[in-house]
Amino acid sequence: MIYRCKNCGGNVLYDPASKQMKCPSCDSIESQEMVPSQEPMACPNCNSPIEYRNFGSAARCGACGTWVLNDVMVSPPHKINVSIPFKITKYQAEDKLKNEFGQKLFLPADFLSAKTLEQLKGLYIPFWMYDYDTTVDYTGVGTRTRHWTSGDYRYTETSFFNIRRSMDIMYRGIPADASIAMPDETMDLVEPYNYNDLVEHDNKYLSGFEAEACNMPATEIEDRAIAKANEDSRGWIRSDLTQYDSLTMEHYNYNNRPVGGRSALLPIWNYEYRYNGKNYTFYVNGQTGKCVGTSPISKKRAFALSGILFAALSTAICGIMMFLGVF
Repeated sequence: MIYRCKNCGGNVLYDPASKQMKCPSCDSIESQEMVPSQEPMACPNCNSPIEYRNFGSAARCGACGTWVLNDVMVSPPHKINVSIPFKITKYQAEDKLKNEFGQKLFLPADFLSAKTLEQLKGLYIPFWMYDYDTTVDYTGVGTRTRHWTSGDYRYTETSFFNIRRSMDIMYRGIPADASIAMPDETMDLVEPYNYNDLVEHDNKYLSGFEAEACNMPATEIEDRAIAKANEDSRGWIRSDLTQYDSLTMEHYNYNNRPVGGRSALLPIWNYEYRYNGKNYTFYVNGQTGKCVGTSPISKKRAFALSGILFAALSTAICGIMMFLGVF
């Protein structure tokens, strides 16, 4: 399906800046009408085949440039429950990348150039979000140490305490990405999102971006959500034990009781850069602007700059020696 402008027939897209649907052809706002596809894998505008990502639910037609939603993948049973619409625009994402990586030394000349940044694209990544009512029981040994001096002697006293704690915690919306293609560790680095911005999903948010439906079962990746819950539970317990100088013989017992869950789409900007036969991938959180990636190093530029610095240093040393009358 596509969102077509009722005024001019253009392709209406979701605009992160205004948080509205906008027609780039006539600048009209919320003028869209939904046009379903006759063939899910063909563009309703020009009938060309659409090359979706694996489990893709939205993509751009390579022939006419129209942003098309895959009717099958945006409908039950694939329909998403909630989402965070894009807040960071493409131009803002470019600025975020330049501020984060653009000042690093020895970058290739075309890294983050206007031409290569044309490849920057917005993606909605599928997540499962898990709700738990958790009880965590803790036992451990805490120590408190005090020092004092009397006469010529310095004394140390260490007290030991057996500790027991039990804490009830409600977790709502612990995320785990449900995309086979996306690296879990990287998605964890792109987090956190502000989950207060979650809204009931509307397919119009996908117009103008690529997207995937959930392609990993919730039961298959739940261990990752449980690990996050347990890590946070340890943090809550530890925050209640700051009166001790050290903690030993610690033991945690977690009871995470599932009480709900839902599917979600979260936004990222993706920048792919290839240099010397190697791919460099960068991500910008589409809501917060947080950047993740490792910038390439141009050996040619590094050698050139090293040569310039060596020449400048040599000249400075020679000048100093002449001034001192060494020559």
